[in-house]
Amino acid sequence: MPGLVELYVRVGMRILSSPNVVESAERVARRIVDAYLAPNETFIELREMVNNGTIDLLRDFSETCRVEF
Repeated sequence: MPGLVELYVRVGMRILSSPNVVESAERVARRIVDAYLAPNETFIELREMVNNGTIDLLRDFSETCRVEF
């Protein structure tokens, strides 16, 4: 739970970021919480997630930030 609180504080720094970056950060936060609440994945399932790109939780956020910079 401390990690989730820290995540919320970081997302709370909305005043310094554009609306697009804030929206992307909020999507990341929701995905992290969803992953935390989901059943554990097997190693085979994790490998498949790596192979198809679904495990990369920060890709959209990093691309949004890159566009802003």
